[in-house]
Amino acid sequence: MRQIMNHYQKPTVQQEQAAVEVKTAFAEHLNQFNASCDAVRDIEGNQSAIANEAFKSALLSCDQNKIIQTDDGTEWRHDLDLSKISSICHRRIAGQIEFAVVESLPLKPGREMKDILNRGDNVREVLQGFIRDQRQVLRLWKDDLNAQVKEHLAEKYPGQDMSLVADSFEYKMTRAISETYVHAQSQSHGMKV
Repeated sequence: MRQIMNHYQKPTVQQEQAAVEVKTAFAEHLNQFNASCDAVRDIEGNQSAIANEAFKSALLSCDQNKIIQTDDGTEWRHDLDLSKISSICHRRIAGQIEFAVVESLPLKPGREMKDILNRGDNVREVLQGFIRDQRQVLRLWKDDLNAQVKEHLAEKYPGQDMSLVADSFEYKMTRAISETYVHAQSQSHGMKV
């Protein structure tokens, strides 16, 4: 029987110093990343209630719903905010209700880019597509931040093996994404009772 050994590599003094430096240098990035993970986790954990609320808003829609015109010229009625920059909207076409997640990114004062991220006639599927896309964004963001950390370490500590520091930083981000997924899975399994 093959035995797998788990080796724990104790960090050197220089690696510990580098870890503190990286934590300080990338603190704001990590805080924003963790906040985004929390936001996705909240949406995942409440997606049934969010979908129901958006559907109800669309059914009861009146002229008071704010109109959002996307960059493609399509007009949507705002139903519910998902984040500071994204919301669920709807429009009526040929007697049907179409839903969309619309992202509004500020460009300069008084100007926003309004883009449709997901759309469809089933608000739950639109929301699930948005969550899936946000999880992919988190993975790409993690990879980008990890590359920046490795570059930072290579510049600050040329010729030194700082892979333990970079791996530790990456692990924290991976764990934040995984916790988001695990939380969502436990929430959805709990709803299927």
